[in-house]
Amino acid sequence: MKIVGLNIEKGRMGVSIIDRGLRQTELKDSSSLAFTSDAELADILRGKSPDWRGAHIVSSIPGSQFSQRTVSFPFGDRKRVEKALPFELEDNIPYALDDVEVDHLALEQEEVRGEKKKETSVLGLILPKTALRQHLDLLASAGVDPQVVVPSYLGLFNIAKMIPAEGVAVFAEGSDLCLKVGHAVTACRSFSRSLATGGIRHTLKALEIEHHVQIERAYLLSPDDNLRTAFADVGLAVEVVTPDFRGKKAEDAVSLGLALSEQVNFRKGEFGYKLEDAGKRKRTIALIAVGILAAVLAAANTGVKYYLVQSSYGKLDHEIKEIYHQALPNAKTAADPVRQLRMSLDDARKKFGVLGSGSSALDVMLAVTEGIPKEVRVSFQDFLLEGNLLKLAGDAPSFESVDKMKAELQKAPPFADVQVLDTRMGADNKVKFRLEIKLKQAM
Repeated sequence: MKIVGLNIEKGRMGVSIIDRGLRQTELKDSSSLAFTSDAELADILRGKSPDWRGAHIVSSIPGSQFSQRTVSFPFGDRKRVEKALPFELEDNIPYALDDVEVDHLALEQEEVRGEKKKETSVLGLILPKTALRQHLDLLASAGVDPQVVVPSYLGLFNIAKMIPAEGVAVFAEGSDLCLKVGHAVTACRSFSRSLATGGIRHTLKALEIEHHVQIERAYLLSPDDNLRTAFADVGLAVEVVTPDFRGKKAEDAVSLGLALSEQVNFRKGEFGYKLEDAGKRKRTIALIAVGILAAVLAAANTGVKYYLVQSSYGKLDHEIKEIYHQALPNAKTAADPVRQLRMSLDDARKKFGVLGSGSSALDVMLAVTEGIPKEVRVSFQDFLLEGNLLKLAGDAPSFESVDKMKAELQKAPPFADVQVLDTRMGADNKVKFRLEIKLKQAM
C-alpha cells in the first residue's frame, strides 16, 4: 500500500511516500518544497495529486492550532479512553465539545525497574472544527482528500522514537518539540517562535517541571540557525540528526513520521472520510445485476427457440412456465411468460435501476456488505430475512471485530436497530456471533 505523509507548515510543504507491504515498509521518496501563498500551495498540490491517486494520505495541521491536556487513566484500552476522555477534558478547555474534534495519543513512559505500570498517560488533543474544515477545504481545492488528519508533532513523535538519544533530550523541528527520556517519548507540544529564546525557555522549563527531569541536549531534524542559537542560549548541547529509515534518508523527516503514524485521526464524525459516494456505488452494483439478469434472459430465450425445434410445443410450454415460476415465484400464471418476464425486468429497471428507491433483499445484502469495515474479515453462515427482521450468523476474528461491525452497521440507512444476540469463542479460535437487525422498512 502506498502511503503519503503530507507535512504542511508556514511557507513549506514536506512530502514522504512509503510502500507498506506484508513483510517490510520502504521509503520511496521524500521532498521539501517552499511556497509563498495558499494559492501557490494549491498549485503545487494540484501538480502532485495525480501521482497520489489511490494512495493513503496522512496530512498534518500545525501543532499550534491544537489545544492539549495530559491525562492519566487506570486502563489503556483505546476504546475506553475515547469514551472517558471528553469528560476529563470538558472543564479544562476553552471550547464547547460540540465545536471541536477530540482524539488522543498514548504517550510512552520511562521504564522504572521494580515498578509495575499502573496508569496510562495520554495526550488529549483538541482541534476546533473551523480549523479542520479550513484545512480540508484548502486540500479539496487542489484535488487532495486525505484519509487521515493529525497534528504536525505526531510526525516528530514517530521520528523521535526511531533515533537513539542520550539521557534526557528534546527533538525539535519548526515550532514543535518532543521530550524523550531514555527510550521513551513522554511529551509533545508546540512553542511560539515569535518569542525567540523566551518561548523555548518557557516551554523547556514547563516540560522539566511537569516530568521532573533536567533536559540535557537538543536534537534538530534539519539545520536551523535560530533554533540552534536559542537552545545554546539556555545551555543545551545541540546536534542535527537525519533519521535513517531502512538505509534511506528522508529529506523531510516529519512527513516520514506522518506516513508511519497509526494512532491518531481527526477525520471523524461529520468530517469522516468517505471512500466514494454511496449512491454511485449502489448504481454500479444495480446496473451490473440488471445486466446479468438480461444476459440470463437472453440465454434462456435462445434456449427456448432451440427447444421449439427439438420438442413438441406442449412440453416447451411447460418448461417455459417452470422458468417463469422460478424467476417470479409469487407471480400469477401468465398467458405469455416470456413477455411477462420482460415486463418485470422493465419494472425492475425503473424501480431498482439505481438502488436508490424502493427496498429489496439486494439492498439489504448490499447495506450489510458496505457496513462491515474493510479491515474486519467476516464469514456468514446464515442470512435470514423475514419482513422487517434480518438474522445473521457467522465468524469474526475477535470480539472487538463484532463490536466494530455492529457500530458500523447501525449507521447504515436501511437499519433501525442492530443487536448482538450471542458471541462466543469457537474451537477454531474464531468468534461465533449472531446478529438481529430491524429494518426501517419491511421487505
